[in-house]
Amino acid sequence: MLHVRKEAMTDVEFAEIYEVFWAKLYSVAYNYFRDRTTAQELVQDVFVHLWLKRAELLHVQDLPAYLFRCMRNRIYDQYDSLASREKLIRHATHSYREEVYATDETLAYEETLDLLNQELAKLPATTQTIFRLSRFDRYTNEEIAKRMQVSAKAVEYHITVALKKLRIRLDRIVYIIIVILTSGNS
Repeated sequence: MLHVRKEAMTDVEFAEIYEVFWAKLYSVAYNYFRDRTTAQELVQDVFVHLWLKRAELLHVQDLPAYLFRCMRNRIYDQYDSLASREKLIRHATHSYREEVYATDETLAYEETLDLLNQELAKLPATTQTIFRLSRFDRYTNEEIAKRMQVSAKAVEYHITVALKKLRIRLDRIVYIIIVILTSGNS
């Protein structure tokens, strides 16, 4: 059985090899992974490979060395697979966190913008328009003054009024939200 063969391995020979080497190969795999299932799968892979390649193994002179080399290669492949899987999991977890944070940030931004727009709607029309041109559209005070046909001082006044009122109203809302959140944790 361990000499150079002239024909493919028979079913009986394969069964004998399986009986002789299964426990030894299992022991090698188990020593590396300390996991029965993994060790059994690796041994099974070696024997499946042996059976599928039985016609091509006529040149093998040292069958035990060949089987243990096959096991070593399966162990290396398993380590590579585990490392790749861990890397993929780390990357997926990191990407998922970024997506969740981006979604949370987008939602928070939209809610804040909605709240800001509600409070802006309570201001006089001219003050609203000037504030939006200044803060949302990024016009300078001079550009707003020219566009609205008012003085630069009037633009400053409307922006100051809008900021004061928004700050007071939004501070109250933030305070209420904080009270609600902290009372829920008690």
